[in-house]
Amino acid sequence: MQAGVDAEQVVKQRLTRSVRQSRLDDIDSDPSLARLLRAVEAQRGDASPLERLSAAVELADQVRGTADELVDHFVQEARTTGCSWTEIGRTLGVTKQAAQQRFVTTAPAADQTWPPGLDAAVGAAFATAAAEARALGHHYIGPEHLLLGLLGQPEELAARALQALGVTPEAVRARVVERLPPAAPRPGGSLGVAPHTKRLLELARTLGKRLGHRCARTEHVLLAAVSPALNSPAGTILAECGADVARVYEQLASMLELEAPELAARLRPRRRRLRRRASAHS
Repeated sequence: MQAGVDAEQVVKQRLTRSVRQSRLDDIDSDPSLARLLRAVEAQRGDASPLERLSAAVELADQVRGTADELVDHFVQEARTTGCSWTEIGRTLGVTKQAAQQRFVTTAPAADQTWPPGLDAAVGAAFATAAAEARALGHHYIGPEHLLLGLLGQPEELAARALQALGVTPEAVRARVVERLPPAAPRPGGSLGVAPHTKRLLELARTLGKRLGHRCARTEHVLLAAVSPALNSPAGTILAECGADVARVYEQLASMLELEAPELAARLRPRRRRLRRRASAHS
C-alpha cells in the first residue's frame, strides 16, 4: 500500500511546475492512504487477511498505473510543445538519458513484433497503432493508439467483438483526440512506447498463457485493455463507448462458445467475478 502512496507523492512533486498549486491542495485535502484504506475495506471488509492483502496489491497497482498515465500525459504535452529531453529530465529530477529510457522505448520496425510473445495479428495491430500515433502527431504509442490498432484488424476476434458491441473506429478516435490533442503529423523520427502500453501487452501475454496460448492474440490484448487491475486509458475509452469490462467479457465468451468452447468456459468464472464486483460498488 505504501508503494501506491509513494507513487502519488512522486507525481505531485514532479508536476509542481505543470499543475496549479490549487490542484495539489485539493489532493492533499483527502489523505491518499486513508482513501485507499477505505476502498479496500469497502471491497473486502469481511474477507480474510490474505484476501484483503490481495485486494490492496491490486489497488496499489491501479494507483501506480494512474500515476504513470498522468506523468506520461504531461511528458507528451512537453514534447509536443518543443521541450527537449534535457529539460524534461531536469523537471523530473533525472538525467536526459534516464528520461528517454523511461518514456521513449523505440518502437520496432514494421516487420518486427514487440514485445516477444505476440502473434502476427497483434504485431499488425501494433504497427497500425504506430501509424495512428504518427498521424496524430504524437511522440509515443499509448494504449489509446493500440485500441485503434485492434480496430484496424477487422477480421480478428477483438475487432469483431468490439463491432458487435457498437464500438467504431470513428468513436474511439474522437475520444483519443479529446484525451491527447493532435499536432502536426510525424511521418518520421523516433516513436516511443508508453510504459502503460508495455504493461498492457505484458498482461496480454500473461492472459494468453492462462488461456492456453503460446502467443498473445488480439482478444487477449482486448482483455488486458479492460482489466480493472491495469486501469488502462483504453479501458476508459471503451467504457465511454458502451463496452465496459463486463460487456467485453460477455461478448468474447459468447463468440468463443462457437469457436473455442473450452476457452469460453475459462472466461465464465472471471465474468461472474466482474459482475459481483460491479454489484458491490453499485
